[in-house]
Amino acid sequence: MSLFSKVSIGALLCLGMSTLCHAEGPAGTLQKIAARGTIVVGYRAASVPFSMRSGGAAPTGYTLDLCAHIIDNIRKELAPNLKVSYVEVKSSDRIQKLLDGEIDLECGSTTNTRERAEQVTFANTTFVTSSRILTHASSPIKSVAGLKGQRVAIAQGASVAPLLSKIDMEQGLNIHYVRVKDFTDGFQALDSGKVDAFVSDDIQFAEYIAHSAHPKDYAIVGDPISIDALGIMMRKQDVQLHGIANRTLSALVASGEFNKIYTKWFVTPSMHFPMSEELKKLLKNPGNQAY
Repeated sequence: MSLFSKVSIGALLCLGMSTLCHAEGPAGTLQKIAARGTIVVGYRAASVPFSMRSGGAAPTGYTLDLCAHIIDNIRKELAPNLKVSYVEVKSSDRIQKLLDGEIDLECGSTTNTRERAEQVTFANTTFVTSSRILTHASSPIKSVAGLKGQRVAIAQGASVAPLLSKIDMEQGLNIHYVRVKDFTDGFQALDSGKVDAFVSDDIQFAEYIAHSAHPKDYAIVGDPISIDALGIMMRKQDVQLHGIANRTLSALVASGEFNKIYTKWFVTPSMHFPMSEELKKLLKNPGNQAY
């Protein structure tokens, strides 16, 4: 029996068990996708190389490549001609757009945290990064302690923000926070002198430096402020969609395609960011545990 048939039967059963079906919502998103004939994917416009868009071109990136395979398997279950629609999300609104049903999958660069896991769920981890400090090579800032009294850029909704604020209070650093919209704004704030440092994901910094006209002008400094697991996000109750996503990722790992996609985006002539040992371990023993 196809998943579409199961969804239809489930909908009929719900007529007599509305309370139970409302509580569990076992196939809510798949039903909506089948009904509209379109899956709506949330993407980030400047989360290089995970998710990005330039001009009128279609969104592209590491996470979107992985999501494309998930979508192919959803097509096999629902309809071969299923269309894809893209909606831009920001760090500040991505969860709400998912909860409100504006998107079905979020294929950006979202960190899996315990707080977020109370609202949404994540497919198995697809990347492990750390939050660190980007500053100018000539800067005296070499660690979190060096941020004392400094102007520091933080992207809206960044998962590292609460932890940095906690460290700030505990150590009396009196950091002057400058909220920026996204990674691009943070880099521009640093380059223009509006801030003294930018705290975010080390992979984003590595990508930015690799494509900078003056890569030696920048330095990623200090020990990791946090270790973060990234994943594809979906609504918490969508058990069947979650299963399709995880089976797809496992198949990509088994076939070697996952490694090819990783290499395509992170091991390039301009950038060398090999797969971490932590991610290798997680691919052998997959899970979506928040750090």
